[in-house]
Amino acid sequence: MATKIPFYIVLLCIVSLLQVFGLSHLTIFDVSPDAISLFLAFIAVTIGQRAGTSFGFAAGVIAGLMSGNMGLSMLARTVEGFIAGFFNIPENSHATSKQKTKRMYSALLTASFLANAVFAAGYNPLGLSPLYRILVLGLLESLLTLILAFIAKRLLMRKTFSD
Repeated sequence: MATKIPFYIVLLCIVSLLQVFGLSHLTIFDVSPDAISLFLAFIAVTIGQRAGTSFGFAAGVIAGLMSGNMGLSMLARTVEGFIAGFFNIPENSHATSKQKTKRMYSALLTASFLANAVFAAGYNPLGLSPLYRILVLGLLESLLTLILAFIAKRLLMRKTFSD
């Protein structure tokens, strides 16, 4: 597993660039799908909670440097990687493909919603109520990210969650 870490670091940089300069411009009601959340959920579920938290912090640093909101981004992404790690599937698990996929989607939805709650509590440029930002915008962004996860699983991650 340690041999894949440099690959995951390069992939994190690519995903962060894709998020900041690509997906962030595909907005619906001021929210967009979050590729970084998908990446962090994948790392935390497949490798573990410690790696998910570490990659979350690194993703927060990278995305924060690119977006100009470094502190809040680091906090939200670290929380996101930590929460997704609770859905970790051990490497020698006897889980079926359906169980692995279900845990991945559960980790993504839970961690993404909590990270969006942290973002909503700390950053409110539109002057909207925090409850509205957390419940409506956070849930909407989590659902858009879940749709992105369905697409990514179909196109990219077929072998990862196979039996």
